[in-house]
Order: sequence, then structure tokens, then C-alpha cells
Amino acid sequence: MILNMAFKNFIRQGMRAWLNVLVTALILIAVVFALSLLNGFQAQALRNMASTDVAGGHYRVPGFDILEPTEWEDLTLPVPDKLARLPHSDKAEVLVQQGQLFPNRRLFPVQLRGVEVEQTLLELPLEPLRRENPEVGPIIPVILGTKMAEEAHLSVGDTVVLKWRDRHGAVDALDVRVVDVVPLINPRIDEGVVWMRLDHLRTITDRPNEVTWVAVKEPVGSIAGFEFQSVDALMSDLLTLLRHDRRNTRILWIILISLAAISVFNTQILSVFKRQKEIGTLMALGMTPERVVRLFTLEGSFAALLALVVAVILGVPFFIWFQGVGFDVSHLSETGFPVREKIFLDIRPWEVIISTLVTVSIVIAVAWAPVKKIVRLDPTQALRGRAIT
Repeated sequence: MILNMAFKNFIRQGMRAWLNVLVTALILIAVVFALSLLNGFQAQALRNMASTDVAGGHYRVPGFDILEPTEWEDLTLPVPDKLARLPHSDKAEVLVQQGQLFPNRRLFPVQLRGVEVEQTLLELPLEPLRRENPEVGPIIPVILGTKMAEEAHLSVGDTVVLKWRDRHGAVDALDVRVVDVVPLINPRIDEGVVWMRLDHLRTITDRPNEVTWVAVKEPVGSIAGFEFQSVDALMSDLLTLLRHDRRNTRILWIILISLAAISVFNTQILSVFKRQKEIGTLMALGMTPERVVRLFTLEGSFAALLALVVAVILGVPFFIWFQGVGFDVSHLSETGFPVREKIFLDIRPWEVIISTLVTVSIVIAVAWAPVKKIVRLDPTQALRGRAIT
């Protein structure tokens, strides 16, 4: 009986009730969308980092730091037999050295990164280098990322002087030709990086069979002379940034839920104030204050329950449409995020369930809070409309 009466009273509220339902539904959709979009962005960023650079971790020369280029020349070692025996699909040997380009009579410090062209572990567009002669000729072929080519004002077919220092400290120089400019989704391997064949870089720096690190598909245990750096360690800066983004998303989630709660709370306060005579009549006819409180709480709770239905009706088609078009993040090409393509929602059921339960619980709680004072009302004052001022 109370449930039926509460529903009829809710419907009689008219536009005010349905606005509460719509606002709560839109807020629930916004919460799920924000969380899922962040999940999709994070998953894509981590996947791009792993597929282009990190893989399953690195076996690095101890003490190597990518932010200390003056130390790179002293931190190379021969490839251990245990790693050399791995198939090309499970490892990628990388040698990093410091160099200088001289495009258009300008000095441009660069990172010379040599990678074995036979490897298939990292998703790198190395096909033009695979076609080149493994012997070093008078002109060395190199590949640049689009961002690097833009900063250096170089394009496919351009020839420029490259200077470097070999293992003995001798300075040498040769011409290099840009055989391809490729879009790289990971800025770590684009800005300031010149890609070369590993055998070419080893030859010109006189470092036969030496590497700076070996990226592996899976760890193979401890290796003498090398230290293993896990995926989390190599992505620590990105993971920290993503944790901050998730914290900011939680703040947004709290703000949105608060808006839904304030909307329902305001409606309940107004409803109790305007319906004092109705409350007094119900109590005079024998309805206990506790049942009256339950009646008004149920009325407020219908806003949350119907909001779930509306959220499903509006949200499911929207999410299906969004998964078909994605979210363009090409503007991030100017930042350090390893995401340049469209991202899509990564909807996690447990997040949807928790968000829904929390939203419904808070709305029901704020529907009950304003009407709990009904228990202390004097029926005679309520009949006069003076119980609440």
C-alpha cells in the first residue's frame, strides 16, 4: 500500500520529479563515461609504450640513464649469450649513442638509436632500413619520426652531416640520408631520436656486438653484468601521471554525485514543507510517523530507481555510438603522452556496479534526511500547516 501511494505521489510531483530523474540519469552516464574514457586512455597509452619501447622489460647496462646523454658512450656491453640465443620475436637489441646533426648549418643534438632490424618484438616501422645494405657506405640511411623531422626541418631524401664519437673518443662524421619519415605514437622514440640499423651504429662507433639494453618479451632470470628493469619501473613517470588523472576523475565523480544529491534533497525539503497538512491528515488518520517517513523516503527513492532505467535507455545507445567513432586525441601530439590515435571506452563492469550502487545509496540517503524530522511533528500543528517553518 505504501509503495503504491509513494509512486502515485511521486508522479503527481510532475515536471520537478522528472527533472530529478533526468539529472540523476545524466550524472550516472557522465560518471561511467568519464571512468571508462580514462580506462581506455590509460590502456592505450600503456599498450603503445609496451609495443614500441618497453615490451616486457629491459636488461640494461647498470647505471644507464636516458636523461644523462654524456654517460651513454661509457655504458655499453656485449650481448650476453643467454639473451643472444633468444629468437627475434622475444628480444630486441638496442644501442644508444650521442650524436649531432647539422641540418641547414645548425647544430642539432640527437640520440642515435640502433635497433636490430630482424626483431619483431617491438612494433617499429623499420622496413626501409631492412632493405638497406648491412655494410656501411659513404651515406648512412636513417629514419626519423614526424615530430623529429618537423623540428629538424628534414624530409625524405634529405642528406645531412652526422657527427659522433667512437668508443676510443675519436670524433668522426659522415653524411646520413633520411630514407623515411614515419608517424611514431610514442614521443619517447620520436623527439630527438635518429633511428639506424644496429649493425651500422656498431660499425661506426667501433662497438661490435655491444648493446645498451635488450628489450625482452618476458624476463629470463638474472644475467651477470646486466640489471633487469620491469615494465612498472620503465613506465613509472607515465603511471604516476595516470594515477593523478584518476584522482582528478574521482573528484569530478564526487562533484557530479553531489549535484544529484542536492537536487533530490531540495525536492524533498520543498515537498515536506508544502505538504504539511497532508502529513497531519495521515497522522490523524492513524498512520505512524515512522510510516510517513517511509512514505516520503520511498517517493524520493523513486528518483534514483527511475534514473537507472533512464540511464540505461539513454546511455546504452550513446556508448554504442561512441565506440563506433572514438575520441580523437591528435591534439596530444604536442605533449608527452604516448597516444596519438583515437581512444575508445574501456567499460569495467565492477566500476559501473559500484558507481550505480553509490549513486543510488546517496540519493536514497538524501531523500530520507529531510523527512526524518516528521517523526517529531505535532499532528495538530501539521494540520494547520505550521509544523515546519
